[in-house]
Amino acid sequence: MNKRFAFLVHDPIMLVHYKDVWKAIGRSNFLIITTKFFANDNEGSEKLGLTGFLKHVQDEGYEVRPINEIISCGIKFEYVITNHIISGSTKEVQSQPAYYFKKLINRLLISIGKAPLWDIYPDISTYLPLQVGKKQIRYMYGADISDGWSLQGWNNIYDIFLCHGVNDEREINTRFDGRTFVMGYPRYDRYFAEDIDLNPIRSEFKIDASKKTVLWMPTLAGDYSSIPLFAESLSSLKQKYNFIVRPHPFSFVQEKDFIGLLEKFEFNIDRNALRDMNELFGVADVILADNGGTPFSAIFLGKNLIFLEVPDDNVDDTSAASVFADSSVTELKKYLPVINNQEIQQLLGMLNSAEFYKENNRHIDALFKKYFDSPRGGGAIRVADLFNSL
Repeated sequence: MNKRFAFLVHDPIMLVHYKDVWKAIGRSNFLIITTKFFANDNEGSEKLGLTGFLKHVQDEGYEVRPINEIISCGIKFEYVITNHIISGSTKEVQSQPAYYFKKLINRLLISIGKAPLWDIYPDISTYLPLQVGKKQIRYMYGADISDGWSLQGWNNIYDIFLCHGVNDEREINTRFDGRTFVMGYPRYDRYFAEDIDLNPIRSEFKIDASKKTVLWMPTLAGDYSSIPLFAESLSSLKQKYNFIVRPHPFSFVQEKDFIGLLEKFEFNIDRNALRDMNELFGVADVILADNGGTPFSAIFLGKNLIFLEVPDDNVDDTSAASVFADSSVTELKKYLPVINNQEIQQLLGMLNSAEFYKENNRHIDALFKKYFDSPRGGGAIRVADLFNSL
């Protein structure tokens, strides 16, 4: 375990965020730490994407250790990378001198390939990354930022922020002391590669080359999701276009009634939690979105974008409302079309209009400059170069 960098991973779907960076860094330079509920939720059910995650890290030869083992051995890495709060509420790290010799013996046993004798568990009050790392790096989860979640006070633990563009870099700099670095969007590096093959996904979703492809990407948001508002009205588009619905992977667990609604109207649903989104975006002509990171991903990739109107401005005491409070997504809706579920004919008019695509592209280009102004492609290499310089 003589590595400087460790990625603390709380869910298998984090693979899609990190895998390109892991490849660029090289397996000898980092370790993956999994949390208590990484593989199974608190009810014991296996998490989506677990099999694919384990296969990927095994194929790549990455070292993976459970967090209890790291804490039981008293190991702290020089840098720990996270993109979520994960757990804890305080920066204070409790000293546990009584465990010193137990941790030392555990570490010696691990070094010779044996299991530790004692299990020493994380402190539930201290931010989890602080318990396994000396310095903290935040890998921004997405370019959609808000006071309701991504810019909250827990960001004070970070020494370095890996930002997607000039917008999240600016907002981080106004609130927190950590150093910022603009990486772009490493997970979309393949989109800009010349050798990306879109034929398999065209075959998987039976895409008719004579039709435009519409990709609907509703976020995980309960009453703030576009699925219950638009499932019936958008179903009328399925005959005119290649129509793919990509729900948030957690919707298959947390919003099963919404998935049932999509099934009722016989939508072409992407159920792959670890989907390579470069391919899905690659075949899409237009993206339909409501909230979350999808709109910013579309802008980064230069894709046409239309918003579906959901009640995200009605901030109340619900958790979904608090997450979307003051979200940067609301700013985008000032520049791009927003359609309600009674305006499907207007949507059809846009999808059939060459003028719409021209105007939409103009706004997308301007918004890319405003929110990103960073290189498209090559993000993973930039992160690896930064890590090598630390």
